[in-house]
Amino acid sequence: MLAPNFIRTLAPLVLLLSACNTAIQTNVKVAQTLLTEDEKNNLRDNDLSKALDDAALASDRQQPQKGRYNVAVEKFILALQKRAPLSNWSEPLRVERPGRDWIVTFEPPTDKLQSGRELAPALYTRIFPAYHYKVTDCENLVANSGYGTPLILAREDIDQIVKERPFRPRVGIYLPGTAILDFGRAATPDDPIPVRLRIINTFDVREAPVAGRTRPLAYNISAAIQIALDNKYIRKNALEGLLRPDKRDDDIGLFAITPYNPKKIPVIFTHGLKSDAHIWKPAINEIFFDPALAARFQPVLFLYPSGLSVPASAARLRESLNTYRKLWDPDQNDPGMNQMIVVGHSMGGILSRLQVIDSGEDLRKAFFSQPIDSIPWLTKATAASVKEGLIFDHQPFIKRAIFVAVPHRGSEVADLKIVQFAIRIIKLPGDAISLATEALTDDFSALNPALLGYNLLGLRSVDMLSPGHPYFKAIDKRPILVPHHSIIGDRGKNNSPDSSDGIVPYSSAHLDSAQSELIVPHPHSCTEKSETVAEILRILRLHIGIKK
Repeated sequence: MLAPNFIRTLAPLVLLLSACNTAIQTNVKVAQTLLTEDEKNNLRDNDLSKALDDAALASDRQQPQKGRYNVAVEKFILALQKRAPLSNWSEPLRVERPGRDWIVTFEPPTDKLQSGRELAPALYTRIFPAYHYKVTDCENLVANSGYGTPLILAREDIDQIVKERPFRPRVGIYLPGTAILDFGRAATPDDPIPVRLRIINTFDVREAPVAGRTRPLAYNISAAIQIALDNKYIRKNALEGLLRPDKRDDDIGLFAITPYNPKKIPVIFTHGLKSDAHIWKPAINEIFFDPALAARFQPVLFLYPSGLSVPASAARLRESLNTYRKLWDPDQNDPGMNQMIVVGHSMGGILSRLQVIDSGEDLRKAFFSQPIDSIPWLTKATAASVKEGLIFDHQPFIKRAIFVAVPHRGSEVADLKIVQFAIRIIKLPGDAISLATEALTDDFSALNPALLGYNLLGLRSVDMLSPGHPYFKAIDKRPILVPHHSIIGDRGKNNSPDSSDGIVPYSSAHLDSAQSELIVPHPHSCTEKSETVAEILRILRLHIGIKK
């Protein structure tokens, strides 16, 4: 048990951080053993044949019975997943039935990187009905009660995902799809009755042919967004990412909510200190609730362990963005990619700002009094890593930035002695420890003397939030090279410019250069509040020329 004095010592640090809860994913029975060739040709299962019979009867072209049809499709999906692993859902399966059999076909997995109108079920490791997952904390449910069964398709073969997408952290893929069954006619009375299982990508498609006519689909986008952002893997990044960044290197990178679309504009959302991607759920949900925004934007999240130094995290964001672009847009001509937007909360806003400025020599001088290559105790590898964090050009494909409660000039909370004491439990990666040790035991004349007042040269992220840290003064010298906007909390006191969100004072969050500034009546953790979400949406509409 922690001593009461130590608990009181941690209180200001807890104030500086945000709380999180862990969501639980639903369990679904999934077949593991591949079918033999004989089983593919003669799949004996009463539940499967009965579900197909019910769906066929309910999809009568003269008077389709939506409720009965939807229930039958769901029963078929669940029964087939118990009977045949998803990897078998690519080639035809013959389901035995008294009288005449069914022959079931699927969308083939032709492209493992992108998805179109239909999703190939064989690419996924788990499928379950969307209503199995409770949606919370969303102002509007992005859902519809049309035809078909809303599903969530999960890919959790993490090693293969990361191999395909090297910019991605070890996070699964969760997509919304709606299952429908199309019944055809056999060529001869002796042939099995053809039926095709279609799983429609409802991020982009909201209607499809059912029972001979185009009809509105049932869908649940909000459930897919929630499971993508609220799962245990992402949530554990908050506290562990702050305290043990040395153990979370695999958790750095970009992951998208939707399959990549070259025509849609990526919006890069970056969380702050002791936080994770779930804080952006309300904003992302509302993007998909607005048809105009859903048609033009694709949300992408940056996940990183927030205990890392700010230059190191910003360098990893820069690297992830370039790897992301090389994979999806190698010719650098996708219209959406070249209109990218960054949105950052708190320290994540600093990482976002470091994508839209040129470093010049100012950031290097914040740490070193001489050129990096001339410092004898830096190895070539360490020097290269340091330069990645301190010497860089802006990302030319980013065209706008949104800053939410961002400490552009630091936060005095970081300087409190008890906070400084508490953050010493943060374990930095070995290369950062080695850099500080070398600097302090060799010749530290190459260092900016201001760093000597900080433990480990102020390389922990919380230290870098100190207003006195030379890094902030260096950043403030560099102009932001794209249109940018500020959202600032005042806790409802209506006392700006003397206000504070409880962590960041107005004087630190304000930018004279901002195109717009909105004061919201909330504390520092304001990303999920309706006023913040509405302002983000307004700026997105502005970006695509919608005046609303």
